[in-house]
Amino acid sequence: MENKCPFCGNESIINGKLESTGGLVFIPEGENGLIKKSSYISALACRKCGAVFGFKLTDKPVKLTD
Repeated sequence: MENKCPFCGNESIINGKLESTGGLVFIPEGENGLIKKSSYISALACRKCGAVFGFKLTDKPVKLTD
């Protein structure tokens, strides 16, 4: 992934993860039951303009479909 802001072109980028109480997760559509397959989400942010981009699942996507 390119470490350059797609909005302002700045190259000072921060790598992090999206979080809320209990963690923010991606759950595939159609998952049923009490225990659902899920993955946390990481992202990049620009130090200059504050844009958040480059969202990526932290677990391998195949884990969500197997």
